Amino acid sequence: MENRTEAKNTKKVIIVVILALVLFGAYGYYDIVLKKKINGTTLIDNPTDGAITVLLDSKKYEVTAHQYVEVKDITLGYHTLSCEQSGIKNEKFNIDPVAYGVINPTRSKYVIYNMIYTQKDLSSQFKPYKVEGREIFSLAGAPEVLTDLFIPDRTSGKGNIDDKEPDTQSYNSFNQDYSVLSKIFRLSDFFEYYDKANKGSK
Repeated sequence: MENRTEAKNTKKVIIVVILALVLFGAYGYYDIVLKKKINGTTLIDNPTDGAITVLLDSKKYEVTAHQYVEVKDITLGYHTLSCEQSGIKNEKFNIDPVAYGVINPTRSKYVIYNMIYTQKDLSSQFKPYKVEGREIFSLAGAPEVLTDLFIPDRTSGKGNIDDKEPDTQSYNSFNQDYSVLSKIFRLSDFFEYYDKANKGSK
């Protein structure tokens, strides 16, 4: 009986050690490999023609016209924002589900658009949507027009307004005909991108 009990205990110890090693290895992989790939930014943006002063959780940021500033070490959860120029005073907003994205103290309009990368002609599959009175075609859902105080970058750091859209995007042609990259645009920048991307396609 004692030998059986000892064998069971030994097995339990071995299982615990293996689980600990797996967890340690997974964390190490995240910390060394994945964390470097997830390298997004959190930006206070000012697309307007005038400078603004923003108070974010009692910390002051000066943002000149048509510029943005990066916010370091922002956390998930609720924060307080004030901006005299846009009439916002001690307004709470939630940074969720990711910390990366655009803080929008001027309540300007931004567009989240799913860019398509493909080597095939899929034009017949695109559907028309209205964006601020313009007809915009999309294969991967309707473009979102947002004025929220926080607009999340859902791409693990690849689709914020400071990220230049790539010319090509890898995709697995065995599973699908295209690859999708979601990106945040200022409204005027979106129309500029869209017109450039579709130049000569009509």
